Amino acid sequence: MKLNIPIILLCLILCFTAGCAQVNSTTTTTLPAGETYPADSSYDDAVGIYVSTAGNDSTGNGSIGNPYRTIQHVLTNIAVSGDIIVLRGGTYNENIDIRVANITIRSKNDEWANIQSPTGDSSINQTVRFNIDAGWSSSGGKLYRLEIIGGYYYAVKFETMWDWGGADRSGVSSVTIEACKIHDTGRDCVKVTPNCDDIRIINCEIYNSGLRDNSNAEGIDNVNGDRMIVADCKIHDIATNGLYFKGGATDCVAERNTIYNCGGAGILLGFDTSPEFFDLAVNPQYFENINGIARNNIVYNTQNSGIGMYAAKNPQVLNNTIVNAAQTYHSPIYFGLTFQDWDADAGRPASEGAVIKNNIAVSNSPDSYGVYIRYASDLGGMNAYSGLPTMGHNRYFKLGGGTLVFVDQRPASTFSGGLSGWQSHISGDANSAEGDPDLDGAYHLNTGSPCVDAGETISSVAYDIDKQARSSPYDIGADEK
Repeated sequence: MKLNIPIILLCLILCFTAGCAQVNSTTTTTLPAGETYPADSSYDDAVGIYVSTAGNDSTGNGSIGNPYRTIQHVLTNIAVSGDIIVLRGGTYNENIDIRVANITIRSKNDEWANIQSPTGDSSINQTVRFNIDAGWSSSGGKLYRLEIIGGYYYAVKFETMWDWGGADRSGVSSVTIEACKIHDTGRDCVKVTPNCDDIRIINCEIYNSGLRDNSNAEGIDNVNGDRMIVADCKIHDIATNGLYFKGGATDCVAERNTIYNCGGAGILLGFDTSPEFFDLAVNPQYFENINGIARNNIVYNTQNSGIGMYAAKNPQVLNNTIVNAAQTYHSPIYFGLTFQDWDADAGRPASEGAVIKNNIAVSNSPDSYGVYIRYASDLGGMNAYSGLPTMGHNRYFKLGGGTLVFVDQRPASTFSGGLSGWQSHISGDANSAEGDPDLDGAYHLNTGSPCVDAGETISSVAYDIDKQARSSPYDIGADEK
């Protein structure tokens, strides 16, 4: 095989090290769905309330020549809805609590600001908190070109009134985090709580989670936040899972991300959530994920699945490149079980309606697994999938040689065998093949790759990971050659 993992890793380390500085200057990002996120030039440094490490909260007036000293002083005493807070370069050793709607906090265009708090102080749960209470909210805000570090639990947290006992269970919503670096956290880097909807994380670098507690430390942890978009991000060196949308999260999209070096999985559509966080009015069956999409992502070096689905309704896994996945458990593409605290009233449904097409899945599973549908005898018997997934035009490969094993553990449809048997078993995965996908050091297709022009043309993946328009017939994987 042409993939040489040590060389690839060296190339990518150099690539991403150089790329970190590029997070500071972005270009306009237009998603296929039509959302547009502004570039540096859309902000005028003449507009905004200035804060500087050399400023003064008592004598400052917020001008560039006479700035305030602390971000929290401005948030508490000065800022009103719609204001832009501009940070001069330097490190701000404070944790901030945002309680005003439609506030933008950003670095000055030609400078870079860090907001940092310790991971060892249990009184500082997060570095940046988007807060909410009856009558007010920090919805509509934006963080732009900032480095956010630390927090006992989280670097950034979106708060909710979900479990306060009142009729209003709103969460902070419609917030964008763009062109930021978020890292070195106590646990998760970004925490989204129930009903925190329409959060967008765009063109960010997220890494080094779980410095204090690495047992439950995701890059992005979304519990029942709908319509979240995570796009064009680098998420790496994560203690557990790169990102997940769970707890009934609906219409969420992970696209054009590069996710690597995860102690758990790369991307999970669904996972395992305590029953009290589900909205049973819209999701009475307790689906962990509804209509989730993972498309045009590169995922590599994961201990568990590259992309997994748990109690997921209508998930779409399209044009992803998964390499060196499932090094310890699971398979590159995996259907898992959710136990939901073993609660007697929880639903724990099987995934259903999955569409899995145009993916490259390079497995490093010790058991040579390619795709795996799990079953457990617990709680009266639990299937990870209901029916048969819709699959096709996928490229599978086993690192180190040999053939992959495809597994269906369900008692009524047990199977374990090679690709051709798998295709017969599910009456699908047509036009899929097994063999070297021929990738370069950045997991893009080489000119002679068998994945070129071998995919299905799917309208919802009109662009590749580099925002290059695809041409019919599409290539397999995240890259369009």
